Amino acid sequence: MNKIRTVKMLVLGVILATALVMGSMAIAQISATDDYLVDRLADIADHPGYVIRDLDGYIAVYFRGRGHPVYITGIPVANLRGVDRTSVEKGITVETRQEMIEILEDFGS
Repeated sequence: MNKIRTVKMLVLGVILATALVMGSMAIAQISATDDYLVDRLADIADHPGYVIRDLDGYIAVYFRGRGHPVYITGIPVANLRGVDRTSVEKGITVETRQEMIEILEDFGS
């Protein structure tokens, strides 16, 4: 009886340790993604308006009034909350690069 309980406790410990490691890795990756996103978007020229919308299942950034994206993120639209997904599918227009970066950071977290 004690052997079974010991094995169960050992398995539970391994599961918890794995969850901690995986959680830490996910947090580190999110942080790295946010830093990369800000660095990459800093290279996009200032423009009088941007549109954030879906492109082949990923969030993309367009200059307002232009038909091709200036940046395609690695953020799947399917991972967004319902209201955010609908907004991206319709297209979100923002005036400044800072607004655009803040929205993408929010979607990426």
